[in-house]
Amino acid sequence: MSEPLFMEERRRLILDQLRDNGRVFVNDLSDQLKVSAVTIRQDLRALESEGLLARTHGGAVQPVRLGKEQPELSFDIRRTQYQEQKDALGRAAALMVESGHAIALDASTTVCRIVPHLAHLDSLTIVTNNLLVAEMVLPYPRIRVLMPGGRIRRDSFSLVGMPQSLPDINLNIGFVSAWGITPQNGLTEVSEEEMVMKQALLSHSMRKVALLDSSKWEQVAPYTYAQAEDVDLILTTEETPLPQRRALQHLNVKVVSVR
Repeated sequence: MSEPLFMEERRRLILDQLRDNGRVFVNDLSDQLKVSAVTIRQDLRALESEGLLARTHGGAVQPVRLGKEQPELSFDIRRTQYQEQKDALGRAAALMVESGHAIALDASTTVCRIVPHLAHLDSLTIVTNNLLVAEMVLPYPRIRVLMPGGRIRRDSFSLVGMPQSLPDINLNIGFVSAWGITPQNGLTEVSEEEMVMKQALLSHSMRKVALLDSSKWEQVAPYTYAQAEDVDLILTTEETPLPQRRALQHLNVKVVSVR
């Protein structure tokens, strides 16, 4: 029987695997290193505190280094990217919304594209932390907007910090996007504050729908706000490679492509 590794050796091996594979999983490391999952989680927590990795649901990924490998671009820049795909997603999502509905819209530039297609609806309520959404609906007096308290997060043009201040209302549909999605890590975000707000919006939503353009697939950010199986529907576009869509469909996740 091999001798157990010292803590420093174990953590060095974890970092080696992370460098080689891009991600590691608690259960795999526990089996390989012959220690408990609790010990592995302690290792990951310690390595994260040193900025050497970013923990996710069930494991860890390489850390986000803003301005280098995985920058969170400004809201204005993100609005100009993948515009045709986002427009297609917005149109398709809006078809699910009916007069009298109450819906959640997160602070993503993709979800913003739903709003222009809602102008014809009566008695619609939107709950959002997205400041742009609030501005976009000003010409539509039949749409009511409810927002949380908190502080402005300039990178996403959103309100964060007080998810408990969201109105206590049952929402027909919650629409969200993500920085990235993988079968292992689910729907992930760069910002912990945005992660918390998305979770709060979804917790009020009876139906949960994710809108993801082709750039989001097989991308991982530090904070998982939901597993793919936690949403009722993923809308994507035909530009998303079929193998990536099928990987989630094999998990019984409903994925629909639009154009």
